[in-house]
Amino acid sequence: MKEIKVDNLVTLHQGVIPNEGKPIYDQIKEALNKKEEVSLDFAGIELMTTAFLNVAIGNLYKDYSSDFIKQYLKLQNVSVENARRIKKVTDTAKLFYKDTALFEKNIKPILDGDIK
Repeated sequence: MKEIKVDNLVTLHQGVIPNEGKPIYDQIKEALNKKEEVSLDFAGIELMTTAFLNVAIGNLYKDYSSDFIKQYLKLQNVSVENARRIKKVTDTAKLFYKDTALFEKNIKPILDGDIK
């Protein structure tokens, strides 16, 4: 099992900078490509943003099925607040990568401020 300690890869015990999520995503993806289980340890992490989590975890859903991720990726030491953020990111990623064209069609008017 590959162990990734998030606190060793971020600044000041916080996962807030999206670019800091990329090395985490890369390490997870490398292990998943080998069908190796991954333990993603959030011990010591005080704060995470959805922008960071989109890069670190959300992007996995474009490469792998939800069932595959559930089988091989294990999250450790996640606070309740951060667990909510992870769930929000993964739920959105599942919807987005399931049908990106439909998602973009529905969200584009909102982003453009063209809500009727």
